[in-house]
Amino acid sequence: MIDRITLRSMFSGKCAYCGQLLGNHFHADHIDPKYRGGQDDMKNLFPACPRCNIRKSVFTVEEFRHEIAEQVNRLRRNSNQFQLAESFGQVKATGQDVVFWFEKHPRAALGKE
Repeated sequence: MIDRITLRSMFSGKCAYCGQLLGNHFHADHIDPKYRGGQDDMKNLFPACPRCNIRKSVFTVEEFRHEIAEQVNRLRRNSNQFQLAESFGQVKATGQDVVFWFEKHPRAALGKE
């Protein structure tokens, strides 16, 4: 059984991935996707904003990290608008590692915030 109140408060009411403050409409993301045999219990759930959960889809956390990191390459290859903005210095790829909110705030995961 999913306790949505407990789930939502897990990371101080923020998305486990991007850290965006969750509203009343948030998703219960399966850390190990159900599609791949993940269980439907609280140990396998993170609170997620709709944007992150929909994009994560059936990816594992590491696959989702890789997917996000690849976005700049896709934009550079496929978007004239991105290419133009980049050539004028309006956007810049940082090459930084993708670090999720739950990794930045491990105490939040333990409910010690």
